[in-house]
Amino acid sequence: MSDTTLTLIRHGQTDWNLQRRLQGRSDIPLNDTGREQARAVGRELAASGEHWDALVSSPLMRAKETAEIIGEQIGLPLSRTYDELVERSFGDAEGYDCTGTTDDERHAIMDRHGEATEDVVQRGLAVLRRILEDHPGQHVMVVAHGTLIRLTVDRILGTELPSLENGQVLTVTAGQVLAAR
Repeated sequence: MSDTTLTLIRHGQTDWNLQRRLQGRSDIPLNDTGREQARAVGRELAASGEHWDALVSSPLMRAKETAEIIGEQIGLPLSRTYDELVERSFGDAEGYDCTGTTDDERHAIMDRHGEATEDVVQRGLAVLRRILEDHPGQHVMVVAHGTLIRLTVDRILGTELPSLENGQVLTVTAGQVLAAR
């Protein structure tokens, strides 16, 4: 398991991303820009010379479609979805228009109305550990959601990342995931 790496990718753009609306667990599809972002990420990853053994995603359609498009570019089918990879629940703030808010203000809205930050982090760590157990010694591509990835990777790396861009790619190792609390 120590050789396992996880390449984490935020899904492509949706209309709600474009409108700066909080999506959370609302199952919003990719728009045409999001599909092109997924193709571009797939082309970049294919050109990188890296090899992946498995491709998994959140079951929400924006992540699943992003994974399928990337998989077409790298020649790897989506092997499964993990329910725990869904985005943070934003509760009654889902659909809220965040136009004109800073990242800090938007994150405060998420904290007040949604799933507790520590719950998101613990869910993120648990699902990444489960993926590691399911794919020992493999290089796994994981397509999920911005807040889930950001908060989980912040804990893993001891950072405070800004909001992730659609299609942004981050990599963590099994050792980093297993060491995180």
